Amino acid sequence: MFKTLPLLVLCLCACSSLLAQDNQVAILNQVIADLIGKQDNPDIPTYESMKQVCRSTYISCNKKKKIVGLNFQFSNFNGRIPEAISQLEDLVHINLEYNYLKGPIPSGLAKLQRFEKLSVRGNFLTGPIPEDLVSIPGRMEVDLSQNNIKEDNKKLVRKMNIIDQVNLEGCRSPDSIYLSKHKNLRREWEEIVVDTAGIKSQEIQEEESNNTEPQDSFKIIETMPRFPGCEDDELADKEKNRCAQQKMLEFIYKNLKYPDFDKKLKIEGMVITQFVVLEDGSIGDVTLVKSPRGRMGNSGLWIINRMNYICEKWTPGRQRGKNVKVLYTLPIKFKLQ
Repeated sequence: MFKTLPLLVLCLCACSSLLAQDNQVAILNQVIADLIGKQDNPDIPTYESMKQVCRSTYISCNKKKKIVGLNFQFSNFNGRIPEAISQLEDLVHINLEYNYLKGPIPSGLAKLQRFEKLSVRGNFLTGPIPEDLVSIPGRMEVDLSQNNIKEDNKKLVRKMNIIDQVNLEGCRSPDSIYLSKHKNLRREWEEIVVDTAGIKSQEIQEEESNNTEPQDSFKIIETMPRFPGCEDDELADKEKNRCAQQKMLEFIYKNLKYPDFDKKLKIEGMVITQFVVLEDGSIGDVTLVKSPRGRMGNSGLWIINRMNYICEKWTPGRQRGKNVKVLYTLPIKFKLQ
């Protein structure tokens, strides 16, 4: 009888380990569902086992098959960061950069004993910052830049990189502009080439029930839509168009990021995006026409969507004296140098 005890203990340990792994998978799937939000996201799988989890390009595991990292940079998440994320007890780092996450940062992350880095730059997260995160130890790195967080504590602003914030109207707050001048942010312009040669536009005519003429798109637009900042009355239309294109490229160079996943695998290529400049100058119907493998397509979508959060809207296109919708095609070439 006593000879069977070690075998029983071994079986109990194995069963306990499998149950713990199943629990991790269940928590992970719930966390991902909350991050995705209400919009479908077919690129992100539902995991069925720890073996599948640890093979995923989005998840990092240690040798004991514990989840230690989440890398969902440029994953088109539209939901919220759930409190359940802190139930993944072995997490070391979380990267949720450049998504569309809303709401506050949940409490509980500071209790993770091994946690070292939280990066959520480039979302629409709001405050307040949870108390347990405010008192985190110095070893933990937090990046909250390019969100929608209002924080007056200058020490906390520096500690968590709360710079370049936008408000709900899309304008930068004055304090964040001032703070950004004192922060040496890493620039990665040299890794991105924007191909301006292929930029083109086509008007989408809105159907009118009382119009008996064919509803084909106009072949020539009288006044093309323009990126904001060039509507000086003294400039001719050609000069305004040239100025607007230059300002748009400057905006892209300043805000576009080469996805870490694509850099690691040395993926290069052309991303082609399309969006509609609406009659009021806002951006709508942002779509991805073509993209190589990797996440650079989502990077292209993110930069177009971000145009809706600058202070001024586009100058809409005009035809026959009326503002009209215009379909804009923007190719972006990603090239590592």
